Order: sequence, then C-alpha cells, then structure tokens
Amino acid sequence: MFRICVAAAAALSLAGCGIVFPSAHSRASRNTPGFKAGYTDGCASATIQDTNYRADTVRDEQSYASDKNYRAGWSSGFTNCRTNLTHDTTIPGGGPIPDNNPGAQRH
Repeated sequence: MFRICVAAAAALSLAGCGIVFPSAHSRASRNTPGFKAGYTDGCASATIQDTNYRADTVRDEQSYASDKNYRAGWSSGFTNCRTNLTHDTTIPGGGPIPDNNPGAQRH
C-alpha cells in the first residue's frame, strides 16, 4: 500500500511540473523558430564536445541571452544529444566505441 501511495505522489508531482504532461504553452514554445535553432545548436555543441573536449560551444550568445525559447531549446538539445551520458560503460560493448568482436572472451 505504501508503494502505491509513493508512486501516486510521484506521478502527481511530475504531472504538476509538466514533465509527464507538458502544458499547451510548453508544447507551443517547442515549435518556435528560436527553440528549433537553439535545439540544433545545443545538439551540435553536445556532439562536438563528446568527440573533442576542447571544442568550443556552438551557441548564438545574443539569442541565448535574450530569447527564452532559444535558451530552452539549447538546453534540451544539449541534454538529449549527449552521447557520453547514454552509454553504460560497465558492460562490455556498452561504451561509445562499438565492440568489433562481440561475444569474444577477454583474457
């Protein structure tokens, strides 16, 4: 019973934050040109940094400072396109570099 209450409370709190059910305003802001441009730049920044840690960030600083949709898009793109966060390196072949010889015994 306790687990059901905790799960229900978590679902309600996430729904209230807009994570599970985003508001109409949130959905509309994702379709703006600023959000789309920010998402593209954020994704480019994440992919460049995953391959070269000394690479510069791809970002229109003027838009980032003045346009909240661009800023939200950049953050979303950067988070969603990060490859080093999506790989489980604790299992063989789980890292960003594919295993060319899967199933082989390592000694």
